[in-house]
Amino acid sequence: MTSKKRSLIIVAVFVLCMLIVLGILLLTQVDVTISTDELTEDTTTYVYSGSRDDISTMVISNEYGEYTVTQDDDGTFTIDELEGLNQNSTTLAAAGNCISSITAQSLVEENAEDLAKYGLSEDDPTAKVVVTLNDGTEYTVYYGIDSADSTSSTVYVRLGDSNDVYTVNSNSSRYFYYAKEDFISLIILSELTSTSTSPTIDYMIVTRKDLDYDVTFEDDTKNYATDEVSMASSQVMTSPVYAYLDITNSNDVIYGLWGLTASDAVCPFPTEEDFDYYGLSDPYCTVYIEAELQTYSLIIGNVASYVTDDSGNDTSEPAYYYGYYEGIDCIYTFAVDDLPWTTFMPVDIMSSLMTSNYIYRVDYINIEYYDGDETVDYYFDVTADEDEDYLVATYNNEFVDIDAFKVLYQFILKCPIDDLCLEDPDEDSELICKMEIITETGGDVLEFYDDGNNRVTIKMNGTTSFSQPISYIETLRTNLETFVNGGTSDDILMAW
Repeated sequence: MTSKKRSLIIVAVFVLCMLIVLGILLLTQVDVTISTDELTEDTTTYVYSGSRDDISTMVISNEYGEYTVTQDDDGTFTIDELEGLNQNSTTLAAAGNCISSITAQSLVEENAEDLAKYGLSEDDPTAKVVVTLNDGTEYTVYYGIDSADSTSSTVYVRLGDSNDVYTVNSNSSRYFYYAKEDFISLIILSELTSTSTSPTIDYMIVTRKDLDYDVTFEDDTKNYATDEVSMASSQVMTSPVYAYLDITNSNDVIYGLWGLTASDAVCPFPTEEDFDYYGLSDPYCTVYIEAELQTYSLIIGNVASYVTDDSGNDTSEPAYYYGYYEGIDCIYTFAVDDLPWTTFMPVDIMSSLMTSNYIYRVDYINIEYYDGDETVDYYFDVTADEDEDYLVATYNNEFVDIDAFKVLYQFILKCPIDDLCLEDPDEDSELICKMEIITETGGDVLEFYDDGNNRVTIKMNGTTSFSQPISYIETLRTNLETFVNGGTSDDILMAW
């Protein structure tokens, strides 16, 4: 045999061997697939398996009573006993999911004789759910106490037609331990978003038992212009004093109802006796708002709970109040932090500006100081046209440095408020300064009385309103003297 033939024979044998190996692999591939399928076989134990869409009603019974959850044609779940109240339909739908597909964590005992030790007895279960399906058939699920397994968060459960006891995840069972009140929506009014326009508060009144006066607010849009940076808010306080508001500090008081969310729903459809019990017949605080042809009313009653100290004992500081919002027939609890009307004081939300008059609208400023029988008068006549960016002022018929005048006027506007004063000055109190800032439409007149304690009592437009340190009036006089004697803007003192 030639070497060439021997080579051909060897190659043929090698190819034949490779074909045999390939055939063996192809034949055994089926077995590999079968093994994989066997490994992925579903071993989940279902206590019950169905579909949420098939549920007609769920009757839930537990320590808080019994109530019926109904699914309508649109798939929305609601509680029959709470008809007329906004409900958390998403949570109720989740309960529907959990009752229609119950997955066991473990089988604890088959055909248990003592069901009571699991909280699963027929006569006195911890919780019970009777489910009626759309076809009229029913099944019952009993939910028991927490399981003895400390390594997992599970509860005991069984079906009504079986004594087999299982454990199931607590999270998927918690809904059936709830009171019906737990499904009431806690949102009182929707929150204002960045794209929504804040409503115009035409009128607002806050009453509180610890105050001798009502606090009222009104819209002042007609006197408000967005270019008047000194004007902090389009609402003004009109009682107990007339005052401008700090737009930041007053926002929660003025707009706090929008976005208000309760902590808990306590008593749906309250009776007159319920109002008495929760202190709402004679409320601690009321909030009433008229805004854009709608009215809003919140009443706040008794303290629901108090802040505790480090030892867990109640302090005298309220933590939660009972409250009722007109239009939602339910009594709630609210955290104090969500009820600014129960704690704020008028001075907390007022602008630091006692008066705010846009300089381009001022006609004249007249400031008089009284030294015994002597009166020192500082009178400035102002002419302005904002459209033409034109502003001039005169003193003793002579034009003044307008840049320095603007700085002086800024100091006047910084006339500080650090306290309210609602009692008229004593008869022997001396009037030491009177300031008139007159505009096209009115303006303000401020009178400063020395109260003898390094402070002055201030009447605004004839009404006793504020108190402040006397140092402001003294520094103002120094600035006036500096200005009329040729001082520049750099010479005006801005602190007192």
